[in-house]
Amino acid sequence: MTSLPARGDSVIELTPANTQEIPARRGQGGMQSKAGHRTLVFGLRLLALVVALICWELVVRVGLIPEFYISRPYNVLLFLIGYVTGPQFVPDSMTTIRETLAGFVLGSTFGILGGLLLGRFTLLELVARPYVAAIQSLPKVALAPMFILWFGLGSQSKIFLGAVVVFFIVLVSTEAGVRAVERDILMTTRALAATNRQLYLKVVLPGSLPSVFAGLRLGAVYALLASIVGQMIAAREGWGLRITYYSQTFEAAGVFSILIIIGVFASAFGGILIYAERRLLRWQD
Repeated sequence: MTSLPARGDSVIELTPANTQEIPARRGQGGMQSKAGHRTLVFGLRLLALVVALICWELVVRVGLIPEFYISRPYNVLLFLIGYVTGPQFVPDSMTTIRETLAGFVLGSTFGILGGLLLGRFTLLELVARPYVAAIQSLPKVALAPMFILWFGLGSQSKIFLGAVVVFFIVLVSTEAGVRAVERDILMTTRALAATNRQLYLKVVLPGSLPSVFAGLRLGAVYALLASIVGQMIAAREGWGLRITYYSQTFEAAGVFSILIIIGVFASAFGGILIYAERRLLRWQD
C-alpha cells in the first residue's frame, strides 16, 4: 500500500518540463558511461602495450633471447624513425597501399556481386558450390609465384593476387548473408507487390550487410597480406621487399619496424571499415 507524503515533506510535481528532463538526464548518463568505457578500454590497451615493451626489454636484458634475434624496443624505435624520415618510406608505402586498396576494391566488388547471385539463384549456387569450396581451400598465397610469372614483377601481380583472395572471402560471406534474410520478410515484401529490384535494394541488401562487412574486414587483412607476400617474393619496392632485405641482412630492428608500420596501417584500414559499417547499420540500433 502506497502511503501519502506527510505534511511538510517535499513533493516533486511532475510537469511537462520535468518529464522532458528525465530522458535528457538518462541520455547524459548514457553518454558519460560510454565515454568512461572508451577511456577504460584505451587505458587497458596502453597498459598492455607498456607491459609488452617492458617484457621485451627484460627478456633481452636477462639473456633469455639474444638481442641479435629480436633487438630492443629502443633500437627498433630509432630504426623506425630513421626509416620513416628516409627516402624509401614514401615510395614503399605508396606502392603497398595502392596494391592493397586496388586488390581489395576489385575483389570485394566482384565478390559482393557473385554472392548476391549465388544467394538469389539456388541452382547457380548448387552448380558453383563444389568449385568454390575447392578453390577456397587452396592456399592462394602460395600461388604468388605463379601470379608474378603471369603478370610480372610490377604491381599487377600483387593486385590480382589480392583480388582473387578477397573475392572468395567476400563471395562466401555475402552469400551467407543473403540466405540469412528471413523468408517471412521476403514473402511479406513480395505480397506487397514489390519488384525484384525493390526486394534487393530494400530488403536483401540491407539484411545481408552485417555478413558483407564481416567478409570485407577479413578481406582487407588478406589483401594486405597478399601484397606483402608478393613483394617478399619479387618486387622493386614495398614493405614486403624491406622485410626480405632486412631479414637477409640480419637486421632484426628493421624487420620489427616494418611490422609495426604494417600493423598501424591494418588497424587504420579496419577502423575505417568498422566506422562505415556503423554508419550504414545505424538502423539496427
